[in-house]
Amino acid sequence: MNTPETVCANLRIHNKTLADKIEGQLFFLQDEDVPGLVAWSRLQLVLVRCGNGRFLCPAQDVAHFVKIIDDSQQDYVRDLSLPAQI
Repeated sequence: MNTPETVCANLRIHNKTLADKIEGQLFFLQDEDVPGLVAWSRLQLVLVRCGNGRFLCPAQDVAHFVKIIDDSQQDYVRDLSLPAQI
């Protein structure tokens, strides 16, 4: 099983700064963290929580889905994070 801790441990090998930043944010992601995550592992799952629900998507698709949700004006993105377990 992938936990946020193991994801950050693997990420740390390639991008220590980003892994430390994500860990310091308690595994929540900011918009500027996503491109670094995509560069490391584009298929890493990200949990997207919205006002009307939540879903998992690959890191490579996060920006696309966030834009769709924001443009809808009927929902909003609450936060992005590494999922607890897969």
